[in-house]
Amino acid sequence: MVNYLFPSVGGELRLQRTCPHYARHGGRIHSGVWQRSIEDIRVSTIAQQRMRCAFCGTTWTIRAEGVGDGRQPSDRLRAVGVFLYMLGLSYRGVDRFAHSLDWKTSKSAVERDVGEAGQQAKTLHEQAPPMRVRILGTDGTGAKMAGENGGMLFFVDLERQRLVCVEPVQETDAKKVREHIQRVMEQTGAHELRTDELSVYEPTAAPEHTVCLAHWLKSKCRRAWELARRFEAEGMAYEAQTMRELIDLLHRYRGSAQLPEEIGRLVRRFIHCREGLLWKANQLLQHIERTWSLVSRDPTDPTNNTTERIIGLTYKIRAKTMRGFKSWDKALAHPYLSQFLRGTEGVCDLRKVI
Repeated sequence: MVNYLFPSVGGELRLQRTCPHYARHGGRIHSGVWQRSIEDIRVSTIAQQRMRCAFCGTTWTIRAEGVGDGRQPSDRLRAVGVFLYMLGLSYRGVDRFAHSLDWKTSKSAVERDVGEAGQQAKTLHEQAPPMRVRILGTDGTGAKMAGENGGMLFFVDLERQRLVCVEPVQETDAKKVREHIQRVMEQTGAHELRTDELSVYEPTAAPEHTVCLAHWLKSKCRRAWELARRFEAEGMAYEAQTMRELIDLLHRYRGSAQLPEEIGRLVRRFIHCREGLLWKANQLLQHIERTWSLVSRDPTDPTNNTTERIIGLTYKIRAKTMRGFKSWDKALAHPYLSQFLRGTEGVCDLRKVI
């Protein structure tokens, strides 16, 4: 459970006598106190007063806390709009909800507030002390933009289930992917890198590189099942039964650090096959033997599912509902804002991003 702290609107003025132009103390009251109308969920006006610098003659306005310079909506109303959008409403949906309660806002204002909050959340994340990570999960996803298609590379602390960073990199760009992995590994001091089976991740500078067990097991069983189906279609019942046996062995020994002898015998059985479906079965079994030691056998969680879950929760679900983001700035800031709303130690202070 997360406790959300929303901005409030102050009821009293605090005299600010420091000149905003020269930063000199000595401002004098230049006008009386008057009430200015605002848009808020609780109050309709705030107190304001003009001040004047005795040295340079600059005048400025002081006001009660909770309303930004030149803004009609209060920070509290803006925070409510951002919060509702991050819960899943569209910009227009937030606008309609606000108007149903006589809170005046607009679709474009909500979009602007969400963008600014996202950039602020990203800045806070980048300015925080570097995260120290033991197991770093990495995965990529497509990023559909207005007029172009790109990719985003996510880095996640698997043990604490927190986003480390997001980079605008296509997962197929091997050079950039490896550069970013090396940089993030150095920044976080990660001991282990966990990814899927893509070859782009293989030659990394990680002290230990492991492959997600769930991804590895799923791909091998799918290939074995497809071979079993094709063997049966060609009347090769013995070979089809061997592929089904392979699937059972993969599930039975999924936690074994050493290649089981039963699978080793299957590898030797097909080792000399060089044609047709038998050659494909040979390739599958040799690949299983070659990659067995790379698969994660972590007793707590040997998968990279946490990274995929973070991608879905912080970016992918929203990207699908809104049919892609309009700009890279918004797309890259959204995961940080989503992670910020998950809170730290059960608290999320929205006043930091509004």
